[in-house]
Amino acid sequence: MSGPNFSDFFGSNNSNHFDPDDFFGKHKIKIFTIVALFFVVPNLVILVGAGQRAVIFNRVIGMEQRVLEEGIQFVIPILQQATIYNVREISYIFSNSAERSKNGAKILGNSIDTLTSDGQNISVDVTVRARPDFKQLWWLHQQIGNDSYNSYVNKVINPIVRSMVREVIAGYTVSAIYSEDRRVIADKISKSLDKHLAKYKVVLTEFLLDEVTFSAAYQSAIEEKQRARIELDTKDNIIVEKQNDRDAVITRAEGEAEAIKLKVDALNRFGNSYVKYRKAQVLGKRTKLIINDDL
Repeated sequence: MSGPNFSDFFGSNNSNHFDPDDFFGKHKIKIFTIVALFFVVPNLVILVGAGQRAVIFNRVIGMEQRVLEEGIQFVIPILQQATIYNVREISYIFSNSAERSKNGAKILGNSIDTLTSDGQNISVDVTVRARPDFKQLWWLHQQIGNDSYNSYVNKVINPIVRSMVREVIAGYTVSAIYSEDRRVIADKISKSLDKHLAKYKVVLTEFLLDEVTFSAAYQSAIEEKQRARIELDTKDNIIVEKQNDRDAVITRAEGEAEAIKLKVDALNRFGNSYVKYRKAQVLGKRTKLIINDDL
């Protein structure tokens, strides 16, 4: 008894023979579709993560003036190319101290060396918090570059921050910077920086003037001046103390002179009676004898 005659998976009635030409001829459309889907499907869907945005470059019309939000987004394979940007606020630190890089902050080179209006060298440490403008991300991608980091960090934030800090500091003398309220200078830099970054669709969220380091020569001069001031204040205190002592002596002498004058006046007015009265004050209980005394 012969078993049932099943056709094989490929649809051939001959279970003992596989003809590749016949197979590909019959199933070429299916095979082409499967291969095409293998390459196309991964490029059909993109995932825009939290704190990210995506821009689209269209090979037909060029840069599309829209921004894809967070979540699953669909693009047309081959025709559209998506670039994902990190749009979170990030702290960018300009400092010689690598220890200041914390909580995801990025070091953008050394402290900013600059000149004051009177030609003194100083070094400034600053922190800048910034992010790209969400709605204008396509413009930044088109005009600045297609690298999601270098396009607005190394090409915009780094040079503009250094330029604005130097420009504002150049309007102050070194002594003014040393004595001026740092918040006034920081506020002026922040306003200038905000204006210039906005031209490149970058939003400034915070600017901090962390530290100003003066040249060794100027710092030495300041310390010497402070020592001289302390010495002068000490001398002034000594002079004031001596003047107070002198005034006290003069006041005491004047008081004694006034007392003597009063005694003399009393003696001239009352004569022997006043003498008897003074004797009574000195001798106490013997007052009666003194009063009755004819002397």
